[in-house]
Amino acid sequence: MSKSEAIGNKTEVPWEFDPYRLHREHHVIVIPTSRNTLAPRGYTGGMRDTLIIIGLALVTVVIGAFLYFRGNTSNASPSIAPTSQPSAVAVPFTPLARGNTSTVTKRVNYLITSADGLDKLWKMLDATSTPPTVDFNKNAVIAVFAGQQPTTGYAIEVSKIADLSSRLVSITLAKPDGACITGQSLTTPYEIVTVPTTSLPLAHEDISTTVSCP
Repeated sequence: MSKSEAIGNKTEVPWEFDPYRLHREHHVIVIPTSRNTLAPRGYTGGMRDTLIIIGLALVTVVIGAFLYFRGNTSNASPSIAPTSQPSAVAVPFTPLARGNTSTVTKRVNYLITSADGLDKLWKMLDATSTPPTVDFNKNAVIAVFAGQQPTTGYAIEVSKIADLSSRLVSITLAKPDGACITGQSLTTPYEIVTVPTTSLPLAHEDISTTVSCP
């Protein structure tokens, strides 16, 4: 039997059929039509006109919808999502010592991260007690000094600590009102606090204020 097997009036093509080979040999496969097959009926003139009208109506609807949605898209203003700015996080701190006499005569801040550093700091104060115990695995010590002042009535304190891109220590420097009667002796105010450790860089701001007479 040839490569194509004849079954009745149909031609069955095997799976290994090569379409390129068929093209080269100029073979033409003709599918016979039975005489009893009914030819499709042609459209009448009225049916043709109706179909043309329906087709035009559909095209008009599609074009109108396209223009409508395109206009709404172009007129709509782009929505801009609001950007939320991160807020600073307040950091708790605990005062350790505060006084008016130290060996530090200039305005300076210290960050202490070890017990040995705390011992050295304590020797710069007028404190008679030993330094307190601090867990430096979890905490650090911040010491702020106001420097030498001409009279009594001056003070320095840590008023706030907050974390954002850095750890900001807000320090209030108070001086007496000019009308106040103050002791005529030199003072060197200071304050020392403990604060949880952080990997953020340390920054500070000085806030000056005037204290009224008592």
